[in-house]
Amino acid sequence: MRRIPNDCSKTTINIAALLAILGLLVLSGCNPGKPNGVFLIINLENSENIKQYTVFNPYDSSVAVCNSSAKEAIAQLLASVPAVIPKDSRIMSWRCSLTAPETGQ
Repeated sequence: MRRIPNDCSKTTINIAALLAILGLLVLSGCNPGKPNGVFLIINLENSENIKQYTVFNPYDSSVAVCNSSAKEAIAQLLASVPAVIPKDSRIMSWRCSLTAPETGQ
């Protein structure tokens, strides 16, 4: 007994593969733009000469929200990342930004 090939399933698989390839091509051409979230940039002074510590918060949607919660966030950061930030660090200033500090904007 010979099995009859199912042309319908082959066609469906070919169409699905074509749609997947087209979808990947469309997505690869999209520019993600700015990330959704805010950068908290803390300027430091310490004996190890670490000048800056930056944290990205994807849950903050604006600079205003970041500014309103920055004091609490900085206190929590200093308490939770002791290996990264030296103990003798003094906070010189801080700011919130929608762009990463390495972009220079």
